[in-house]
Amino acid sequence: MRQVKILTRPTVDQMNEYSQLKEQLFNDKLSEKESAEIAEQFRRLESSYNWTNFVFQNPDTGKRGIKNAAGEVLVPAEFDDFTFLGDNDLFYTTHMAAMKDSGFGIVAADGTGKVLVDFRFDYLQWDPFAGMYMALWDSKVEFGYVNPQGKVIIPNILTKYNEPCYGHLILETDLFMGILDLRTSNFVLPEYFNIEIEENEKIVFTKNRVKGYVVERTGKFIPADEYDEENMSDEDIVYNTFK
Repeated sequence: MRQVKILTRPTVDQMNEYSQLKEQLFNDKLSEKESAEIAEQFRRLESSYNWTNFVFQNPDTGKRGIKNAAGEVLVPAEFDDFTFLGDNDLFYTTHMAAMKDSGFGIVAADGTGKVLVDFRFDYLQWDPFAGMYMALWDSKVEFGYVNPQGKVIIPNILTKYNEPCYGHLILETDLFMGILDLRTSNFVLPEYFNIEIEENEKIVFTKNRVKGYVVERTGKFIPADEYDEENMSDEDIVYNTFK
């Protein structure tokens, strides 16, 4: 039988060491040898411990909270449940979606549990790629996106979730497609029959059987045969995957 290695959790000192080593990785004043040594120390530390946050429970009340990998309280045990927990590094956040009395809101992850957004949503799930919360509200099955302040950015009309592709997220309803640029947070709501994304290319939108491009700043659709790249200004940049 294959044995799975169970990683222990780091101490506070080891978490601080992790942060310090990671910061040094981006120090361009270090020699190649020094950088390699730091990278090896970081790799060894990263692979030796479990860096994820975890839920803990108050046995007297049954309420739940969140601790970081070293056991420090991020959210006190005052809530019913959580969705996305995050970790010490890649998915680190200063706020969390929490459930209370069957509703979801957003609370601070600084140890206080301060309510940042009241519990008016049917469901909230942090999307680290979009930098927003996937949300359900008004008893609808379609979802939308809200920012960490609870403001609706994309209305609850979406029916399908997609993984990011070349820095963009496709937004879908049952019939149409839209797009969110993860680099700029610009988006167009689903009104296109198809969207084609390829690396280092302009993104192609199809509307009423016509292919074209969409200006990021204004959302204007330009049919491909009318697109004049040479006379486009910086404000007329269309959705693209150029690096």
